[in-house]
Amino acid sequence: MQRLFTSAALSAVTYSALGAAATMSQCPIDGVCYQVGVPEVSASSGSGNIYFQLKAPTTYSWVALGTGTMMSGANIFLMYADGAGNVTVSARKGTGHVMPQHQTETQLELLAGSGINGDTMMANVKCANCESWDGGSLDLKSSSASFISAWKAGNPLNSKDPAAIITRHDAHQPLKFDLTQATLTDDTNPFVGTNNGDSTTPPNNGNSGSDADSGSGSTLPSWIREIPTLKSAHGILMSIVMVVLYPIGSILMPLVGSWVLHAVWQMVAFLAMWAAFGIGITLAHRTGINFTEHHTILGTVVVVLFGVQPIGGLIHHRYYLKHQKRGLVSHGHIWYGRILMVLGIINGGLGLKLAGAAQSLVIAYSVIAAVFFSAYIGGAVLGEVKRHRGTGLGDRARKASN
Repeated sequence: MQRLFTSAALSAVTYSALGAAATMSQCPIDGVCYQVGVPEVSASSGSGNIYFQLKAPTTYSWVALGTGTMMSGANIFLMYADGAGNVTVSARKGTGHVMPQHQTETQLELLAGSGINGDTMMANVKCANCESWDGGSLDLKSSSASFISAWKAGNPLNSKDPAAIITRHDAHQPLKFDLTQATLTDDTNPFVGTNNGDSTTPPNNGNSGSDADSGSGSTLPSWIREIPTLKSAHGILMSIVMVVLYPIGSILMPLVGSWVLHAVWQMVAFLAMWAAFGIGITLAHRTGINFTEHHTILGTVVVVLFGVQPIGGLIHHRYYLKHQKRGLVSHGHIWYGRILMVLGIINGGLGLKLAGAAQSLVIAYSVIAAVFFSAYIGGAVLGEVKRHRGTGLGDRARKASN
């Protein structure tokens, strides 16, 4: 009987201890983890305090957790280093694929256990009114509550300003939390006294809704892991096409005088452009950008308009063979291509801005583009001078023969 009583007492104590900190945790990527807990009193009333934790290596510029199904209309909570050994937590409103703006309607409180410890930064947060916001609501008794997450690797922001400017995320992932399994007995900070939350429910990304690798809750799905590679491939290939290949191919005809070389060169550039565009479409789909940004809209327009340029080139070539001079179609083909090249180069800059590229990369792109475009202008002018001299000599030869 004594043994039975002791066992029951230990079970009750264990249940009580676990019930006081039964948070749910998910780690969508190695080292970046989120935990959520809902006090029983909040769950029963449908409103009140909820608790969440954001944890990430200090090699990240910022990480974010949000309530909602997508960035637009989400209630977002950003964490970044404050430069003084602690972290800043900023409540922001998601308005689409632009930097979320700081708002003060959401009542957040940074709790004990927050800060930077070694190579890890952590924010333990209490939210007093996260069950509803301008844009949505959160059912505190939901078994499949929708959250979003995002992160950006890089230098620490080191800012105490809740409205600090942030660069675009590296990747993002939707999350689902079973709040019925994240019930807290007490309406107190659940992340202290439990090794900062490390002893709670193990990470689980089984609700990510994607083809995540099995066996590890801290492994990104392959479609997200491939995003940086796709981003680099699209940017590098399209930059080569617009900044290097098309301008060089355009001045080959007036300088060299070989329409075959001009046509072959431009066709290689044309095919490379479509390959880069295909990568861009895949990237836009995976990041959820699609046609919501100036870069994707202008880029699509430029590529589609370039699609008819080979037809204009063929018509121009046939006209020249027949009349041995340029006509309206010739000038249309030339200036149509020039305008599209300029738009393509400009759109490359918009792409760098969208990707949150480093200033050094933006400068390098601008310098290279300026150099090649200047060379193009110089080559075009030289080609026109050469063509007019040839025309003048031909006219004088014909007059002499008469």
